[in-house]
Amino acid sequence: MSFEIVKRGAQDFGGLVLPNVETGPGERAGGLVEFTRERILQRGVSEIVTVYVPNRDGGLSAVIGYPCGDLDDLVVGDVLVRVPAGYFAAFTPDGPVDDPIDDVWRQAELAAKEGHIDRAFAEEVEVTRAPSVVELFISLV
Repeated sequence: MSFEIVKRGAQDFGGLVLPNVETGPGERAGGLVEFTRERILQRGVSEIVTVYVPNRDGGLSAVIGYPCGDLDDLVVGDVLVRVPAGYFAAFTPDGPVDDPIDDVWRQAELAAKEGHIDRAFAEEVEVTRAPSVVELFISLV
């Protein structure tokens, strides 16, 4: 398990919304999340970002998309979500792995279970820059 605590400024992201999603290892395989990621990739986006946003009912929605510097970057029909500034645990894959996204989520769950981090269960950000270059930012209390 490798992570570091980082402070991130507020950042905006644009993309497509998926309601009632689950986070964690194995949750994205073969489903609507992967389908939506493919739609975003078809736009020529080089950095796919998935922002998990808590709902009022305790569930999560995902916004799958891209960083937005300003409103001119937002594609017509997409939504805009802001991740507030705060402290995050930043996870990267532990060496060569079959599924780097699955690996970072496993690390985050293990770090929380072992008490290394105290998750805020607020906005969490998964960034994929290439098939094996992944970062996961878990919001902290």
